[in-house]
Amino acid sequence: MSSHQGWIERRQYERVNTSIRVAYRFIPKMTLEESLADKPYRDWTADHLEELSRKSTILNAVTKDISVGGMCLVGPQEFPLDMALEIKLYLPNYNSPITLLAEVVSHQAEIPGLSGTNYRAGIKILAINSEDVVRLDMFLLAEKIRKQNGDR
Repeated sequence: MSSHQGWIERRQYERVNTSIRVAYRFIPKMTLEESLADKPYRDWTADHLEELSRKSTILNAVTKDISVGGMCLVGPQEFPLDMALEIKLYLPNYNSPITLLAEVVSHQAEIPGLSGTNYRAGIKILAINSEDVVRLDMFLLAEKIRKQNGDR
């Protein structure tokens, strides 16, 4: 009997397997929670995000899969569970990146490759501007259609 038999998909949104370039900064979860309680994210500007992550280095990763609720990131640095992330998603064919706040919900090291060890993390989106949700949703729908048409 397979260990996957009876497994239930717990994600609210369907994920699309696609590689998107991502730049991110770590934010301590405590700081993020205090900031989100202070002011609704819909009223935030990019300046507010920079205040949170100003002291953190910009790191790079790629998505393995993504939905409007979360994503799997793969990158050369570990993704600590006590950290949140300010993420910039660079969608193909869009002029500006989508900026969002997210938390690391799971992480693991992958098998070392030629370029060193890569790390994988399950990321849950905590806050995203409503206009960016529409942009991401449109991109994911187009990507899903593209992949279905390519599989034929």
